[in-house]
Amino acid sequence: MNAAPAQTLGSWRRILGSLILAVLLEQLPWTGWALALRPDFVLVGVLFWALHQPARIGFATAFFLGLLADFQDGVVFGQHAIAYVIGVYLVLFLRLRLLQFDPLRQAAQLFPIFLAVQLVVLLAGWLAVNPPAGLAMLLPVLSSTLLWYLVAGFLRLWHGKGLQDRA
Repeated sequence: MNAAPAQTLGSWRRILGSLILAVLLEQLPWTGWALALRPDFVLVGVLFWALHQPARIGFATAFFLGLLADFQDGVVFGQHAIAYVIGVYLVLFLRLRLLQFDPLRQAAQLFPIFLAVQLVVLLAGWLAVNPPAGLAMLLPVLSSTLLWYLVAGFLRLWHGKGLQDRA
């Protein structure tokens, strides 16, 4: 009888722990090319949990963490928030399709979602303040896709499955 609440509490601990870790990774002092290639850890965390725990992580969580990312980066308030909500919508829309793939194909399917989120961030910043100096803001799309592959592959191996589907 008490196993269900303990399992629920453990699941919340994992979700909150990983999202707090993502926020803390954003706080590291990134400079130069590392800053340009830094994956969006918060976005990857939010999309991962929206894919695997859609009843617990949804639009409100994405919006709140997006506002937190805006505050951390010192950009227009709401710039990342609206982009994260759009990313969660796309992941939830494609959820059943994404869950069928192995980590490599999942990362390939998430590449356009990461690109769409970065383009919304770019567009919102451009409309609110000034146009960006270059397209270096799109470089985190590649590193976020690679991070997704590494996280999904690690968890798949941890659960005793191979990296490839064998249907």
